Amino acid sequence: MKIAISGASGFIGSHLAGYLTAQGHQVVSLGRGYFSGFPAPGPGVIGDRAWDGAMGRLVAALEGCGAVVNLAGAPIDRRWSDTYKEELYASRIGPTRRLVEAIGALETPPGVLVSASAVGYYPAEGCYTETDARKGTGFLSDLCAAWEQEAQRVPPGVRLVVTRFGVVFSPGGGAFPRLARPFRMGIAARLGDGSQNVSWIALEDLVRAIGFVLEDAAVRGTVNMVAPQHLTNAELTGALARHYRVSLRVGVPGWIVRAIYGEAAQVLLSGQCAVPEKLTAAGFTFDAENIERFLERSTPLGK
Repeated sequence: MKIAISGASGFIGSHLAGYLTAQGHQVVSLGRGYFSGFPAPGPGVIGDRAWDGAMGRLVAALEGCGAVVNLAGAPIDRRWSDTYKEELYASRIGPTRRLVEAIGALETPPGVLVSASAVGYYPAEGCYTETDARKGTGFLSDLCAAWEQEAQRVPPGVRLVVTRFGVVFSPGGGAFPRLARPFRMGIAARLGDGSQNVSWIALEDLVRAIGFVLEDAAVRGTVNMVAPQHLTNAELTGALARHYRVSLRVGVPGWIVRAIYGEAAQVLLSGQCAVPEKLTAAGFTFDAENIERFLERSTPLGK
């Protein structure tokens, strides 16, 4: 299958592109250039020469694609200034809107659009499957909701899968190396009181799961991309301490985390609990179904 990926040069996108290529698919990388050149939205924009030119390039890139995967978006794991919050919105809403418009302009649209979101959509309290529509409060939840609403405008003949990612763990990049650094130095660092939920998924399982939903026509709608294991930050800290054989345990007060990350500290101090009900019901199997298995597969004991 010919598969277009926005955000293919990013951390997740590059691994997904490599995985899909190894599976025999042809990957079309949709870089930032495909989403630049669009005038600001407003009356009379359609028909504008610049708009038509930018949309024409994007439509041409999607010709013949059987699937589109939308991973575009600026990194969430940094301090959120007002300017950066605008970038977080613009880097998700704009490309998703343009992709949906381009799909609608195709004579033969793709069979499926897989569009990313995050478990930050859910409230911090409780545990949620895909059938629970409850939305949390705050910037991250609002961002996820707005992002998903753009994807839901896809033409009705195109199967839509909205993938809500948990925290992605990989020994080679993303959040895990930063998380594990104190443990490798002999310090087990718990964030806040440790009661916050951590919904996570191994990178290898994530790319396999995206490939799975691309090919399984029965999977549609919201899909939680998280490991089956439910963890709190304290439980995660304990597992890492045992793996790295760390006896010195310290708590990092919430005010320190907030001083460093500002409003973005909510990602670390107010996590969500999500359940991968649709994936498991569809028959997907996780290679790293719990944190012990992930650590065993990813890093030598005590290293």
